[in-house]
Amino acid sequence: MADVISDGQYQSLFVLWLAIAVDSLWRWPQSTHPLTLMRYLVLQMGRKVMPSSNYGPSQHYISGTLAALVLLAPLIICLAILVYMAQYPVFFEAVILVALLDFGYQRQQYKKVLASVGRNKKSLAREMVQTITARQCNSLTDIGVAKAAIESLWLKFLYLYCGVIFYFVVAGPIGALIYRLLLLTSWQWHHRTPEMVLFAKPVRKLVYLLTLPPAAIGGLITLLISRPLKGVRAIKRSPLKDKTSLLLALLGGVLDVKLGGPAIYANKKIRYPRVGGGNEVKYSHMLLAQSTVTHAMIAVSAFASLVMLTMAATL
Repeated sequence: MADVISDGQYQSLFVLWLAIAVDSLWRWPQSTHPLTLMRYLVLQMGRKVMPSSNYGPSQHYISGTLAALVLLAPLIICLAILVYMAQYPVFFEAVILVALLDFGYQRQQYKKVLASVGRNKKSLAREMVQTITARQCNSLTDIGVAKAAIESLWLKFLYLYCGVIFYFVVAGPIGALIYRLLLLTSWQWHHRTPEMVLFAKPVRKLVYLLTLPPAAIGGLITLLISRPLKGVRAIKRSPLKDKTSLLLALLGGVLDVKLGGPAIYANKKIRYPRVGGGNEVKYSHMLLAQSTVTHAMIAVSAFASLVMLTMAATL
């Protein structure tokens, strides 16, 4: 038993279980959360160093890349030194992973949207959904609010929850930290903001590649525990084969609802294709989406634990 506790692989597994348990049972207040400060710093950095529209695309690419490096690299290096030189690194690994795995906030806000829609409080529902999506929500209909909330919960589950766990398993706490900070940077420098289109492109392209493995694994696990045939058919019917369309088609097929469609960013309407099933989103579908994501979280956590147990047993 003492050998198991002192084994680094098993300690990492215990850290993962702790972070998942904390994310399920406790909400770190956003006002004191470390990532809240990072969001502010990333946003301010972007505003300060972003070139004007008079400069060419290459200057925007260079500025965006250097801004991310200058802001994120020192923090990552300092935390890496702290973890690898500490006498008890497992403590710092636990703190880092608990801070990174903050999907509980997304679920909490989703529940608030759900409650507002259930009580037919349209204005409050739009305000709540605005906290978890980058699109403009002030003109959304009831169906639009429900779709935006479902899509945000689903994509955040794949990119945030599955992504952090995947890179923790594959590359340890520092790998998960690098991924999460890049994801945060990409979301703060949103590519639908007109002045950020070129500036954010290098980070966005990198994050696009990094999100592929966890999104594929999370999507596959969700298919296996829900309605795989309906999900696969919806994926095949998707008019576009980009990552977001396919992922929304998967969940839309599982729930048998239409997802995607027009969305407004910075007063500009973007016409995304409608994907998924044949029904319009209803309140009951919001409940089903919440249940589907919860079951997928349990399955992803179990799969990650099994992988880490296998790795510990073979090393």
